[in-house]
Amino acid sequence: MKLTHTLAIAAFTDLISAAPPTIAPRQTSGAATVDLSTRTGQARFLGSNFIYGFPDNGVDAQTSIPDHFLTDIKFNACRAGGAQTTSGGWGSGGYDEYVGRFESTLSNYRSTRKYNGAFILLLHDLWGADGGSSVDDLVPGDNGDYTEFDTFLDQVKKDVEENDMLDGLVIDIWNEPELDLFWKRTWDQYLDYYVHATQLVRDRFPTTLITGPSFAHAASVDIENWQTWARIVADTQSIPDIYSWHQIGPWEREPDRTVADFHTLLTTYNLPDRPIDLNEYASTEEQNPGTSVFYLAQLERHDLRGLRANWGGGGELHDFLANLVYRDGDGVYHPNGEWYVYRYYGEMVGERVATTAAADLLFDVFATLEEGGVKILAGTRSVQAAYDVTVGGLAALGLPADGVIGVRTMRFDWSGQFADAGEPVDVGCVEYTAQAGELVLTVDPPTNSTAFAFEISLDGKC
Repeated sequence: MKLTHTLAIAAFTDLISAAPPTIAPRQTSGAATVDLSTRTGQARFLGSNFIYGFPDNGVDAQTSIPDHFLTDIKFNACRAGGAQTTSGGWGSGGYDEYVGRFESTLSNYRSTRKYNGAFILLLHDLWGADGGSSVDDLVPGDNGDYTEFDTFLDQVKKDVEENDMLDGLVIDIWNEPELDLFWKRTWDQYLDYYVHATQLVRDRFPTTLITGPSFAHAASVDIENWQTWARIVADTQSIPDIYSWHQIGPWEREPDRTVADFHTLLTTYNLPDRPIDLNEYASTEEQNPGTSVFYLAQLERHDLRGLRANWGGGGELHDFLANLVYRDGDGVYHPNGEWYVYRYYGEMVGERVATTAAADLLFDVFATLEEGGVKILAGTRSVQAAYDVTVGGLAALGLPADGVIGVRTMRFDWSGQFADAGEPVDVGCVEYTAQAGELVLTVDPPTNSTAFAFEISLDGKC
C-alpha cells in the first residue's frame, strides 16, 4: 500500500514536470493609445512656457542663464509682472512703489522677446496684489471708485509704449480672483472690476490681446464663480481674446474633463470659442518628468498653451526657469531631470498623431510622426504603476500589421529640483510583436516620477 502511494506521487510529479509552465499575464492599470493613422496638426511645443523664471537684469534682458536652456526646449511664452520684489506695487504706495515692479516686468519682457516669446503682463502684480498685500491696501473699485486704477492703467500704457513693449504682449486682467490671497473684496466687486478693466484695457490697448479670468480653479459647470463670470461676460460682451485658468495640483481634474466642461459653459452662455491658456500648471509635487509628460500630452491634445507654475519665493521666483534648471555654488546653471524631458519634447518637431489617456486618467502619451519615424513620450500623473501603450494604425506608416517591430526606449530619471539626473538612459532596443495592426508597449516605471520615450523607425528596426 505504501509502495503504490509512492509510485502515484512520482507519476504525478513527472506529469507536472512535463507540462509547459504557466505564465501569469502581466497586470497593468490600463492603456493609453496612439493612432498613427490620424494626424492632428504640427507640434507646437505648447507646454514649453512658464510664469516668471527669468533673473531680473535691471531693465535689460537676462544674460545669466545660457540661451540653450531656452532654445533647446522651444520656449515660447512667459507671464510676469514684478511680484515679490522690494517694491510694493501701486496699490500700497502709488507710482513710487510701482516703478520697481515695472522695471522687473520690462526686464522679463525683454528676456521673453529675446527668444521671440509671447509675454503675458500681470496687472495684479504691478498693482501689488501678489499675496502679501494688506486688507487695508486699495483695491480697484473700492467704494465704486476706479479713479486710482484708471490712473494706474494710464501709467502702464505710457510705460509700455515708451519701452516698445506692444509686440507679443498679452494683458492679464487679474490673477486668481476667487482666492482672498489675491482679491480681498467681494465677488461682486471683482465682477464689476473685471468688466471695467476689460473695457478700459480695450480702449487703452486696442491692438493688444486680453486674457482672463485666470481662475485658480479649473473650469467646471458646477462652480458658481465660473457661472457668474460667464454670465456677466456674455451680458457685457467683455469677452477675453484668450480664455485662461490654472490647472494646479492632483486635486484638480485634468484637461480631458475641464475643457469639456468649459465648452459647456460657452454653449450655455452663448460665448464664442477662443484660444485657451492654462496659465499655471503643475503643483510642486507634480513637477517631475513623469507628471510633466502627462501635462504635456493633455495640453497638446486640446491645443492649450500651458505655462509651468513657479513655486519659488523672492529671488527664486525670478530664476531657474520655473524649476527646470538650478545654479551650483559657483553660479553655473545646470539642468535637472525635468529639463531633459522638455528638451526631448522640443525635439518632437513633426506632426502630432491622435492619442488618448488611460481610462483612469492617470497615464498619458504624446506622439509625433517625423521623417524618420515615430516618437512617443509617456508618463503617469504621480503614480507608480504599470501601463500599456497601444500603438495602432501601423499600416499607415508601412509597418507590418503582424510581425516583429523594434522599439528603442529611453528613460528619464528624477533626482529632485536641484540635481542633474543626467541624460536620458538608453534602455535599448526591444523587439515587440505586432498583432492585427497594433503594437503594445510596456511601461513599468521604477518610481512615480519616471518618464519614458519610445522611438519607432519606419523600417521597423532600431
